[in-house]
Amino acid sequence: MVQNALGGRVLQVASKAPLRLVLIIPFVFQIFAAVGLTGYLSLRNGQRAVNNVATQLRQETTARIQDRLGT
Repeated sequence: MVQNALGGRVLQVASKAPLRLVLIIPFVFQIFAAVGLTGYLSLRNGQRAVNNVATQLRQETTARIQDRLGT
């Protein structure tokens, strides 16, 4: 029942909107979604890479300090 009313409302709004707008909005939404997802995944992978390098640097520094203290 709610779905029927909602579907009728969407059809009513879409029938009044210009065809150009009805065609452009889904494509713009898809572009923004793809760019946003790609940006998010890139940022997350970049953070992982930086954390890995920082961990390696800490381990190397710790190993050098222990080596110097041992000698």
